[in-house]
Amino acid sequence: MKRLSFVLRLRSFLIVLAGAAALAGALPAAAAEKWNLYVYNAVSTVSAVKGLVKINEEIERETGGALSIRLHLGGSLPINTTTITQAVSDDVVQMGDDGYFLGNIPIGGVLRLPMLIQTLAEYQKAAVIMEPYLQRAFEKKGLLVLGQYLYPTQVAFSSKKLTSLSDFKGLKIRVTSPEQSEFIKRLGGVPVTIGAPEVPSALDRGVVDGVLTASSGGGNIWKDMFKYNYRLGINYFNSVVIVNKDRFSKLDPDVQAKVRRIVTDNMPLITGAMEGEEEALTKKFADGGMTITREARQDVEQGMKLIAPFWDEWAKSKGPDAVEALKKVRAALAR
Repeated sequence: MKRLSFVLRLRSFLIVLAGAAALAGALPAAAAEKWNLYVYNAVSTVSAVKGLVKINEEIERETGGALSIRLHLGGSLPINTTTITQAVSDDVVQMGDDGYFLGNIPIGGVLRLPMLIQTLAEYQKAAVIMEPYLQRAFEKKGLLVLGQYLYPTQVAFSSKKLTSLSDFKGLKIRVTSPEQSEFIKRLGGVPVTIGAPEVPSALDRGVVDGVLTASSGGGNIWKDMFKYNYRLGINYFNSVVIVNKDRFSKLDPDVQAKVRRIVTDNMPLITGAMEGEEEALTKKFADGGMTITREARQDVEQGMKLIAPFWDEWAKSKGPDAVEALKKVRAALAR
């Protein structure tokens, strides 16, 4: 009798337990976050986009689907390349691959000043100094910088003769920043600012004669439209991966940590991939008939002499933080 009573009580307990489990299963689970990432590159074959796709896949896998991110190529959404900063700040998209942020974050121009930073080692020194300035400036916009990657030095590609500094005179050159624009103007050229998705049509219609980019960047994408490549390194081009601060703060702390780690781990891989393919691509262009001209030392010295006075002029126009930051960078580079 006692045994029968025990069995009945056990059966009742199991029924209650099963009912509770069924009820729990019927309740909605915490909704997975689905974000959008906008990039300025219009093609998916460049190393930067491949790297960002890999980041998205790792985030979804390592967070167990708690966060998934959809990548949108440049031109696929009504977002201009120069307004990615604002689009992420306004939560139009939650993340951005932002290489055209100087209109919103002018102090970042220290790292883009023409002829100031000439080697990857010098860039790394300057980037350490500039990191807190960039973080603070983006945070004022409601954004967090998760990481940044770097293109090789920006060089000139042209459909018209371009083998020396003097050949810039009269050429219409697409630039990516006001700082590059100033350099082209001082060389007698005509700077033109347009987003990456508009470059092919601009070249085809003669709106521009050439562009400043890297072989592993726009050089490879638009190579069929160029006849000349002049290898004077004008500046490095850094791109920051930014996220809406409010959106990020609402993620589970464990998810936040994973996102930060995954982005941080992959940034050097993107930089390394582009640096590693720069010379191979340049040789490929030469084999295909493009005229490649290596910069002469006298051209480097002439370019620096021409633009160096602009560095301090630029900093003073941007305010005391820019003056302070530039002073630290120049001291670190002994320049």
